[in-house]
Amino acid sequence: MMDYGFIVRSFPLFLDGFWLTIQIAVLAVAGALLGGGIVARCTMARRGPLHGAGVAFVEVMRNTPILVQIFILYFGLPSLGLQPSGFVSAVVALILQNSAYVGEIYRAAIRSVHPKQTECALALGMLPRTALLRIILPQALRRALPPLGNQLVFMIKDTSIASIIAVAELTHTSKLLLDQTAAPYEIFAIVALCYLALCSVTLAGVKMLELRFPVRA
Repeated sequence: MMDYGFIVRSFPLFLDGFWLTIQIAVLAVAGALLGGGIVARCTMARRGPLHGAGVAFVEVMRNTPILVQIFILYFGLPSLGLQPSGFVSAVVALILQNSAYVGEIYRAAIRSVHPKQTECALALGMLPRTALLRIILPQALRRALPPLGNQLVFMIKDTSIASIIAVAELTHTSKLLLDQTAAPYEIFAIVALCYLALCSVTLAGVKMLELRFPVRA
């Protein structure tokens, strides 16, 4: 039987953890969306140092666990004289790894726009930069919305990894309560519902954008 009294008593603690999870998620999402643009710009550059740096960044970020990246930031940077908090380490790690994924989503979406559209824009007298901003990017961003929605959900769920370095977000709060009580069903039911609500709201927002900005043939 569910102990609803325990849920009511513990609600303020869960609310504090949930609020911190939202803060981490919002900062990580904003940073990854911006960082992904920088990564895409680098990987789409002509062969050279910029292109090489972009490709190397993507390969390193995608092929190493985010847990290792958080540990390097939180435990490794102090040896260089830097002392990032657990919160900062978690946010930066989420931004770095997801920038690689988002950058690849942007790149694929831009490549999916037929090159003849750029040729037509240039033939009409547009500069390459203007053609990119006015013709290519609006179409590419529409096509990028579905995979971006999936990536944002992964990012939100990955915020739980911050609990490893004692950031008092939702998962860490649930672990502390579990150590102090014997109510695993109530605790993890609440945690699951909180993540479900946050991810559902995010996907609903992306879906609204898809309907508002449909892909045109």
